[in-house]
Amino acid sequence: MNQFNDHINDDVLVKYLLGMASGREQAAVTSWLAENSENERYFRHFRIIWEESRDLASKSTVDENAAWERFQQRVNTNPSGAQVVAMTPRRNWLRIAAAVTVLVIAGSVAYLFLQPSNPRQMAVKSGNTTLQDTLPDGSVVTLNRHSSITYAASFGKEREVTLEGEGFFNIAADPSRPFILHVGDAHVRVLGTSFNVRKAKEKIEVIVETGAVEVNNNNNAVQLQPHEKAVVNGNASPVKETNKGELYNYYRTRTFVCDNTPLEQLAEKLSEAYGVDISIADNKIGNITITTTFTDTSLDTILGVISGTYNVKVERNGNTITLK
Repeated sequence: MNQFNDHINDDVLVKYLLGMASGREQAAVTSWLAENSENERYFRHFRIIWEESRDLASKSTVDENAAWERFQQRVNTNPSGAQVVAMTPRRNWLRIAAAVTVLVIAGSVAYLFLQPSNPRQMAVKSGNTTLQDTLPDGSVVTLNRHSSITYAASFGKEREVTLEGEGFFNIAADPSRPFILHVGDAHVRVLGTSFNVRKAKEKIEVIVETGAVEVNNNNNAVQLQPHEKAVVNGNASPVKETNKGELYNYYRTRTFVCDNTPLEQLAEKLSEAYGVDISIADNKIGNITITTTFTDTSLDTILGVISGTYNVKVERNGNTITLK
């Protein structure tokens, strides 16, 4: 069971969220939240898991007591010998706790608290929607769908984060503590900047919006300035390129900005955004350049504009789309 002090533990937080806490317990939680930002952050993540689980609670058919034990293990930060506040279990919040476990295992939006050592490690995962998270230093991360980050609940001399998938990072300036993002075998080192990182299979792409970053892979590094990008393929050295367009931002802005953008690049992002498979019949069509902006636009509307403007035939079979 996760113990915070002699009065606050996960059970008390459960009762607090359900409005079942006594006056003494409510006051204890309020005081605990005011102690420091880490307590407030833990509670905020705990509450997100709890609220996301409510829709699943009525459907839960798992062993509730066993599920509650598994949930407690996931958020376990119990110091040995800590005093436990005795309380009577309530079946309704056991059902919600069981649903929390189902939610986490199912891979929906989840904040998992891991404790292999001190400081406590935290992981943030996005499910089928984008997700924004604030790191302990105030940096803000926007995760694309099916992506995740892990980091320490309290940064030390270096701010280290590990990414799987794709995310946009707006890093709080702190010259005394470099920010190091690990992605695959590569790492990105910054002091204060904003940049996008995407890992797909063996390919890593880093695009800088503001400031400067260093991308290192196998001791080979490149320096990036705004509107530059580095591409890392497997164990190869990073290759620096000029970044054209803002398509990479689509998952944050809900806007596809095309500036002389090849159709094949737009098709790739449309496939990601709308969960379809768009293929192009020949290179001549794929090399057509597009200059326009689509904001909160349906896929059918976008394809209709492409078809009518560039005389491109659109064939659709379920989630498979071919441009001819």
